[in-house]
Amino acid sequence: MTTLRRNAWWVLPELAALALVAVLGLVAAPAGLDDALAARVAAILTESSPAEHHAHGHDVAAEDTVMCTAETMGTEPATATRIEDVRVVYAYFMCAAGEPGQPWDFAARISGPVVVELGEPPVVRIAQAGLGYRDRVTAMLPDQYEDWAFSGFRDKELPTALQRRYLDEVAGA
Repeated sequence: MTTLRRNAWWVLPELAALALVAVLGLVAAPAGLDDALAARVAAILTESSPAEHHAHGHDVAAEDTVMCTAETMGTEPATATRIEDVRVVYAYFMCAAGEPGQPWDFAARISGPVVVELGEPPVVRIAQAGLGYRDRVTAMLPDQYEDWAFSGFRDKELPTALQRRYLDEVAGA
């Protein structure tokens, strides 16, 4: 028995490594889901018509190129692990629009919290700017996302990457 114990010492590190991989897999899955949902929200916003952008408080002309980015704050249901299971996405977004050659400083830009219901067609809710904005935002978001909604992107690279894309694809055109 002592020989077996002495020769089987390697099993403990193997089991610990296996448990670590399993935990990392569980932690990484939501991040992948969050990234996929953020890309979907950005695509939905980018593909919105000029009339839909106007309804969201963002003036866009038919000839404008629209580019958006988003960061997922949460979902309904919160326990979803697959895109197919998600009914609502709470996100922070930024869109920029301009006609070819228009500099970034003159691009129409809008950012803030957004609620996207993933139906066919998707339903986008953005709080109207102006007096009472904070109240409108808090009314459309669950409490746990309100602080984030007023503090902007957590990943500061996202708006920077959007600006670089705009400069390359729109302003430089």
